[in-house]
Amino acid sequence: MNRISTTYSKPAPKDETFTPEPIRPLHVPDRIEDWPETRSKILDAWQAVIGQPAFDPTAAFDRSSEIVTNFEQDAYVGTVLLQPTTPTTRQTLLLMTPKKPVAESCPGMVIPFYDPDRMAGIDIRTQAPLLEEESAIQFGRHLAAQGYIVVCPEVFPFNTVPEPVNSAGMNWWQAAADQLRVDHPDWTGVGRLAWDASRALDLLLEQPYIDTTRCGVMGHSLGGKIAFYAAALDTRFAACVASDFGFGFSFTNWDDDWYLGDRIQHADFERAHHELLALMAPRPFFLVGGEADCPASWHYILEAQRVYALHGRAHGAGFFHHAAGHRPTEQAMRLAYGWLAEQFGLDIDLAAIQL
Repeated sequence: MNRISTTYSKPAPKDETFTPEPIRPLHVPDRIEDWPETRSKILDAWQAVIGQPAFDPTAAFDRSSEIVTNFEQDAYVGTVLLQPTTPTTRQTLLLMTPKKPVAESCPGMVIPFYDPDRMAGIDIRTQAPLLEEESAIQFGRHLAAQGYIVVCPEVFPFNTVPEPVNSAGMNWWQAAADQLRVDHPDWTGVGRLAWDASRALDLLLEQPYIDTTRCGVMGHSLGGKIAFYAAALDTRFAACVASDFGFGFSFTNWDDDWYLGDRIQHADFERAHHELLALMAPRPFFLVGGEADCPASWHYILEAQRVYALHGRAHGAGFFHHAAGHRPTEQAMRLAYGWLAEQFGLDIDLAAIQL
């Protein structure tokens, strides 16, 4: 398997092409006491879109993880594990335990991406460093150096179906989406991605010295999509940072089979992502935009901020647009890490972090 191949994304090419799709205003009650009923209706509507696995999610199956190997880096001890995600599949994860924790009770982050390697900045089989130009998206390495306990999972499709003979382009993704339709006909690809991220959170919450109230999720591009959905659906995630994932359906390839499929193009499809952000409230959310997320993303955040305001956290959802392309800038990431440290009440010297 080529674990460190080029990142795939399909953002629209220029800012002027981003016209936000019309969105239905959120029904925000006058009283916070009335919000849970509204929230429940929004969640039910999205669960109908995202779907459910063919197995009973509450049923017991062996969820014990298998340790593959351990290694050391300057800032952390790495443990590679195989974790069951369904009764028949497992995902590879890299657990990064900091040598200098930021606090006695550590915050934690789940950072999903194609593979753990690029978030850690190393080839996890050889521990050889990856290309320097990838350093801006090595969120796992950055956060472990700050003292967070970090879990970086490898994601669907690489942990679900064998690599096709011809894996060029998106063939592997399509093969996995086709198999998902056979095995779990009522489950979407993005539903599977969010489910697996929650299983990575299960493992994070089991770690010694973890602060279970300060565990978030963070991701870039594909990882940002996963982080956004996982945080909206799983309230155990205390915060979410998403980089250039494409807030609007028209901003990127949400209609691919391995995300939501072409249903989102149907005239009668009424959902939009401001509703998922509303489900996240009042938990903090920060969007780093560059290409797939341009100023038009603010359209969705502003509507969801009405729900944040209802909770007394009008500025709980924020956005920084660096306008430098799909990959975030160093300035953008220092802002994001500073924002995250503030949410978790941490005293971190961001200037000392090597990005």
